[in-house]
Parts: sequence; C-alpha cells; structure tokens
Amino acid sequence: MKNNIEKVYGKLPKKKVDLKKHKIALGLLDNFNYDFEYLAEESGRLSYAVDEWWDEKYDQWFDIGREIYDVYFNNTESFVTEADIVDDMEILNEIKTRAEELGIDVYEVYPNWEEHMREIEYVKELEEKFNSNKEQFRNESKSI
Repeated sequence: MKNNIEKVYGKLPKKKVDLKKHKIALGLLDNFNYDFEYLAEESGRLSYAVDEWWDEKYDQWFDIGREIYDVYFNNTESFVTEADIVDDMEILNEIKTRAEELGIDVYEVYPNWEEHMREIEYVKELEEKFNSNKEQFRNESKSI
C-alpha cells in the first residue's frame, strides 16, 4: 500500500515543468518603467492634449494674436499719437509764454494748463510703450 506522499506524487504530472521560465517572466513584470494603469492614465492625458485641448487653445491663441495684430499693426483702433498733439503742446507753451509776458499766472488764462501738459506727456509715454509692445509681439511671433 502506498503512503500519502506516494499518492500525491503519483497524481503530479510526469512531465518536468521548467519553473525558471516562469520566474523570469514574473521578474520582467517588475521591470516596466510604467505599469499599465499609469500608462493608460498618461495616454489619456496626452490624448486630451492632442485631440481636444490643442484645438481649443490654438483657436484662442490665433484669435488673440489676430486681435493684437489688428490693433497694433492694422490700426483698427484709432489712438491719439504724439504727432496728433504736437501742435497742442506748442499752443500750451505759447499760452504760458504770453501769460508770463503779460505778468499773469498761466492758470488765470487756462486753469487746466498743467493737467493738459501732463496728459500730453502721458500720451507720449503710452505711445512709447505701445511701440515697445508692438516690437515685442513682432519678435515673439517670429519665435513661435
């Protein structure tokens, strides 16, 4: 009569199983740089960026770029420029000169003289900034 161990061994397949192959395969699973779940999540993020986000953002960028170009290069907005107010500055200076010649204060002749002069100076500063923005946009547009 066979003992219990012999019975168990008798039921095992007679073919030799090479467990080394299974061990190698299991070891390779540990070598993935990105496991399946992480890779699926990342490919989903990339898919969104490529298929949806890109179209939306590109359209926004294009529209904004076109709008900036229209204002800064096509002059769709009419802004006052230094050239427009150069005569006004001369008039303000003439008012001051004549008031001084008459011995009266310039503010008696034109109470807003100083504010008007400051506004002209402010327009000059803004025009410089406008031109700086224009140049920046031109340079950045070339780099994109």
